[in-house]
Amino acid sequence: MGLKDLANEVLSKFDPKNDDPNAGGFDNLPDGEYDVTLAKAEHKVFEKSGWECLSFENEVTVGEAAGRKEFINMSFDQTSTPEFVLSKNIKLVAKLAAIIGLSLTDEDWEDETTMAQAFQDGIGSQYVLKVTSSPNKKDPTKPYRNFDFIAYDDESENPNDQYPETIDDEDLPY
Repeated sequence: MGLKDLANEVLSKFDPKNDDPNAGGFDNLPDGEYDVTLAKAEHKVFEKSGWECLSFENEVTVGEAAGRKEFINMSFDQTSTPEFVLSKNIKLVAKLAAIIGLSLTDEDWEDETTMAQAFQDGIGSQYVLKVTSSPNKKDPTKPYRNFDFIAYDDESENPNDQYPETIDDEDLPY
């Protein structure tokens, strides 16, 4: 595809007078399970809206989607976030911490900044990210995204481990 064709495709869905050129561009991963690495944890504040969140960047490590990223942004604003969403977000943070071997302290739960700092030691950790969608009755074109974090049952199940730690004599070819 040449530049002209690419430009026509991109601009067919973009209104240069009204749309933000920095918006979008990140297609969500389809529903499924993905071997991922925690690439980044940060406290984000979106300039235009002022919306604050704890953001986890997950990078797929193997398979057809290798290299793709899934951003999980969680709000903890008690004035605008429904209680059931706050509860779900707290459980997600706790689960991810447990999966990657972090013990969160009371100080880590102070705010999004301290939570992001607590996860810095977990950058590079590997796990399975399970993505599922559920219907959004208010806007069916934007289904809700649900996430779960799953630990490898055993280190040998990690698809990124290429070499066993020990080799038995019967495994040798000679």
